[in-house]
Amino acid sequence: MRIAAADYTIERAKNFDNPVLGLGINDIRLDEPANRSLERMQTQSVKFSQKIPWFGKRDTKEAIKKTAKRLLFASLKEAESMLFARIKQSAYRLWETERLIEITRQTIALTEQNIELFEAYTASSDSGNTHMGIMSAELVKSRLKTSLKRLIAQKERILALLSYLSFRDVRDVEVDLSYRNIPPLKDLILMAKKSPIVKIEEAKELIENRRLDLSRLQSGIDPVVSLGYFQRSSYEDYISIGIGFSLPIYGTEESEVQERRALLLAQRSRVADSKKRVVSKVKGLLAEAKSSQEIVNIIENESLPQIDHMFDLIRSDIAAGGDLYKFVDLVEQKLRLDAEAISARAKYYITLAEIEAILGEQL
Repeated sequence: MRIAAADYTIERAKNFDNPVLGLGINDIRLDEPANRSLERMQTQSVKFSQKIPWFGKRDTKEAIKKTAKRLLFASLKEAESMLFARIKQSAYRLWETERLIEITRQTIALTEQNIELFEAYTASSDSGNTHMGIMSAELVKSRLKTSLKRLIAQKERILALLSYLSFRDVRDVEVDLSYRNIPPLKDLILMAKKSPIVKIEEAKELIENRRLDLSRLQSGIDPVVSLGYFQRSSYEDYISIGIGFSLPIYGTEESEVQERRALLLAQRSRVADSKKRVVSKVKGLLAEAKSSQEIVNIIENESLPQIDHMFDLIRSDIAAGGDLYKFVDLVEQKLRLDAEAISARAKYYITLAEIEAILGEQL
């Protein structure tokens, strides 16, 4: 709607100022106010005056409005990129939360199963270690159930946010986390030069440049042409033609030129700053994405395969009366490791979405 409104401003940018229409009655005699035929000076008149803009002013005003529309398009592009990024990031957080819910439930089931196995094996034992192991396992199970409740509530919050962002009721999302390579830094830097953030600042610079051009043109004198028709009752009617000029003698126009020049220089500094800021932000996000990728590789490809193998051996030991206290501690540690891998994978794609939002392009 703001872009549609900008079209109307462009349409009227080259319009002249409204003309002035005046009606007048001249020389009203107080002794006979209704008698309009006593002397030559008694006239009824219609006057029309129009200011003519100095050459180039209307074109420059139109150029300012067109550039303002370009700024709106850049703002729209930025808004779309940010919206898409927030939807993606929320979907990735939903995926992360659902995976955490799943492994938490599996861990709860595993803990309950091992408590049952341990109790069955040590049913005749009254040792303190036996009770301590069962109590420790029950505490772990309680903490896991508490975490599960928080995760379920978090899932509902994310679904509510997704419903708001997509303007529809969202209850489930299919998320594809197939691996995607990140373009090299030099390619990202080239994309950064066309970022919506930079384009917005460049559009603002162009507007300031056009306003400076208009300020320079303001010192040109706008002539005012006037035309009048005078009607007399007892004498011939006549027409008057006149032309007037505004006199820029107080220095206002030159002061505005200097002001616009300073604002233009300030905006050029913001353009340069936005380019450096975007590149710096992309570099930082790229480092975060690579870090998340390395964390996933370390946990999933190096640590978890060995841990899972040892875990199976320990579980069989529990069934034979092994140390349940140590086992549930390992269960919690493994859960934290699994959760870290899930969060790191989600973080990788969340960071990619943020980079895409900044660049305004899909990677």
